[in-house]
This record gives sequence, C-alpha cells and structure tokens, in this order.
Amino acid sequence: MSALREAQRRFGAALAGAAGEPDALPLLAGDPVRNRALLSVYRATSVANAVAALRLAFPVCAQITGDDFFDALARRYRDACPSSDGDLNRYSAGFPAFLDGFGPVSALPYLPDVARLEWAVHEATTAADAEPAGGRLFAGLDADALARARLRFVPGFALLASDWPVADIWLGHADDAKALARIDLTSAQCAVVWREGWRVRVAALAPAAYALWQALCRREAVGTAWAAACAVEPAFDPGPAFAQALSAGWLHAIDFEEDVP
Repeated sequence: MSALREAQRRFGAALAGAAGEPDALPLLAGDPVRNRALLSVYRATSVANAVAALRLAFPVCAQITGDDFFDALARRYRDACPSSDGDLNRYSAGFPAFLDGFGPVSALPYLPDVARLEWAVHEATTAADAEPAGGRLFAGLDADALARARLRFVPGFALLASDWPVADIWLGHADDAKALARIDLTSAQCAVVWREGWRVRVAALAPAAYALWQALCRREAVGTAWAAACAVEPAFDPGPAFAQALSAGWLHAIDFEEDVP
C-alpha cells in the first residue's frame, strides 16, 4: 500500500470513530490535543453529512420512524456501510438492503420497501434528461410490427412490487406525516416512478400492468410482455396501459427484434 493511501486510510478511520484517532494523530503536525479536538469536529461533520444525505433521500422513512430514531438509524447505517463514493447523492443506495436485516425496525416490516421506493424517487430526481417519445412512437405500426417492438424508457423510470401498499404510503406522506394511520397495510401493491419535467411522480399499478412494464423493462418484445400481463389477468387490454405511458412520458424510443444485437 502506498504511503498516501495508508495515510488516507488512517485518517478515514479516525473520521469513522474515535478508536481510529491514535493511528491518525502522528500524521498531523502541531499540538496533539488540538489535533484530537479538530478530528472530533471533522468526525461530527462527517456524521452530520451522512445523516443529512439519508434524510434528503428518505424523508417518508424519517416521518414514519420519527426524527430521533431515524437519526440513530442513519448513524448505524454509516457505521455498517461507510461511503465509498465522493458523491453523497449515491451514498444511500444500500440503505433499503440494510433495513432488511436490521432488527430494530422489524416492527415496521414495510419500511425497507418504502425505502426502496424512496430511493427510486431519489434516482429519478437526478436522472438524465430525455425527450419522451409521445404519441408518434407507434405511428404507422401494424399489429405484427408492434408485437415485435421493444421499448426504451426515459431515465428515472422504475418499477417496484411490494407486499405492502408502498405507493399509498409515499403519496399519503407527501402531504401528511400522519397518513400511515389511514392506510390499509394488509394489501400488496405495485408502484411506478418517473419524472415529469422537474417533478417526480409515483403511482400505483395494477398487477397485470406491472407485469407488462416489467417485461418491457427487461427488453422483451411487446407481444411477449402482453402475454406476461395476460398470465396475470387473462382479459388484460394493453390499450389503456400504453395510453397512460404515452401521456405520462414514460417511453423514449422503440426498437425491433432485427435491430437488437
């Protein structure tokens, strides 16, 4: 390991916890007492930045758990999953998986999936801009050509299937921190996330529509995706689903089987 890398490792360990201070202090010029105090300030700032990053990405989770619990949760996540990226926008990607195995939140079994939805919302806010295709996407296609088509979605489009009503929870808490008390938590729900201009949207999806879009996100042909939707709901009509997608701006481009490598 290079001297610079070793110095960075030791300084990073001192920021992660006071136990790392003895290894870092010899690297610093000046009074050790003063340097220890400065390391404490830097460490507190690092913790505050990590907590703030999680709060920005998971505001509904913070509302559900309460501020004090969420701040403690954010600190535990920081200890378990230290940042490996200089961009704090990406720091919280592992938070939903962390919640899956974190015992203190077991009384809130829907929280990991709410966090997954919130992370999709967060990613949509920073997704690249792309022009939605609009109604011209399917112009001139006959039924056979449409069945062979594969669709590309705008950046930030995401799907989530949950055992919990995650869309209702997110939508309710967007306006009311006490919304959870009025939501039926016994129902499963599929959700879609996308960005409309500068605003991120969330909506619930029927299971058959979710199956359709999930298959299309896997780059399966429209005909195959329709069959997947019909396996969930035999009489499924894709017309309203495609109308919703075009109206909301989910779709970016179209390819055909012969164009796909």
